[in-house]
Amino acid sequence: MSQTAISYEVDGDQIDGVVAQPTPGEAPHPGVVVCHPHPLFGGDMNSPVVVAICAALAEKGIASLRFDFRPGTDAEQLNKTSARDVEVALQLLDGWELINSVRLGVAGYSFGAAAIARASARLKPARALALVAPPVAAVRGSSLENDDRPRYFLVGGRDRLVDPEELSDLVAGMRSPATFETLDGADHMLRGYEREIGERVAEFLAGFLQAGPAA
Repeated sequence: MSQTAISYEVDGDQIDGVVAQPTPGEAPHPGVVVCHPHPLFGGDMNSPVVVAICAALAEKGIASLRFDFRPGTDAEQLNKTSARDVEVALQLLDGWELINSVRLGVAGYSFGAAAIARASARLKPARALALVAPPVAAVRGSSLENDDRPRYFLVGGRDRLVDPEELSDLVAGMRSPATFETLDGADHMLRGYEREIGERVAEFLAGFLQAGPAA
């Protein structure tokens, strides 16, 4: 894949990101916004799980935009700004000439998945959503529970921050069917499982973004 560093503004603040495009391949490509884990605990757009997802997407002919969330001083502020950051990133991807605007998706890990859940009602251009180790509290009560779009939930079987059984029950109770999977042996950090996660997420998203009307 080829990667290009970019900068853009969200509500007057600068955001840095990286666009990854499949090579070779003919544009316009499907596109996915990929969101990283918690910035207050070292998460950024180069987190291994995020990079693995972007690489796996590129292998399937799908472009991606990953970015660094705007910094915040507390959790409440970050929850608010991160949802807005996802929304604007998807709008940006939606407007690019090399991206097929009817084949868009979003993916996130941990805090990034929570940001997607909080913003989900405003992510209308996204045809499919993938959430890796999403906090149950962020998913519960979000619009994802009543969403008709394809949704994929993946969590480590030994995750102590996101209870796999609690998340499974929540997903099972959603209005329309959603896909839930666990990674046996993996905890919340997901070390050693990055490639498998990337492949699973990319496989799911490709199933909905590689088919459909042309731009």
